[in-house]
Amino acid sequence: MSDQPTSLYGDQPEPSKVQTPSLMDQIVGVFTNPIELFQRLNKAPSWGWALGLLIAGALLITVIWGLKVDVDEMMRPMLERNPQIQSSQIDTIIEMQKKFILPIGLLGAVFGTAAAMALVALFYWLIGKALPEAEAPSYPQALSAAVVPSLVKLPHLLLLVVICLVKPIGGLTPDKIAPTSLGYFLHVESLKLQAFFYTMDLFYLAEAVLTYLALRHLVRMKTVGALLCVLLPMALGIGFRLLGAK
Repeated sequence: MSDQPTSLYGDQPEPSKVQTPSLMDQIVGVFTNPIELFQRLNKAPSWGWALGLLIAGALLITVIWGLKVDVDEMMRPMLERNPQIQSSQIDTIIEMQKKFILPIGLLGAVFGTAAAMALVALFYWLIGKALPEAEAPSYPQALSAAVVPSLVKLPHLLLLVVICLVKPIGGLTPDKIAPTSLGYFLHVESLKLQAFFYTMDLFYLAEAVLTYLALRHLVRMKTVGALLCVLLPMALGIGFRLLGAK
């Protein structure tokens, strides 16, 4: 009798375990071969290191921008246009904002980023269960689809960091600093139209395309579900930006 252990798979070789894409695989993959990357993540979901990198990047730009921005120049025009705020209150509000802009920004970078990804993943998971192309997705798969496409914005983040370090930014918010959106090149009198132009950013549109691919190939969602998951949050984001443009 042979002393070799009997394989559970008979004479067939045991299937090899799918290797989880590393963080570097994910960064390279979103730019070079996203479909293959998302198909690998479907079998071996991974999101922790990517989320950590995104949080670290958010912290970096929050600190650098928070130390460089002219809060008075950023806040005063908006406060002066608000009929509910008296002119005597403006200076006090600006001084308070100067004190809290960094602490609030740091909390938002850490907890806001993580919470947003978790909620978006929950939305993807629920839609994926309602409109699956094959088997229903797992929550880790949905979380990977929420996090990994955002890695495409890393060059944009680095560009913001460089610009903030090498030139004055006045009262500009991060979305208005880099020449990657229509709003950077087109300037109109309408505040809402100007805000809309700033939402038309190359990297955010690329993230939307990658998210669609992730929902199709990672979450394995039907086309209508993937479109819903991409277009609805995009419409809400643009809508809130337009409402806040005053």
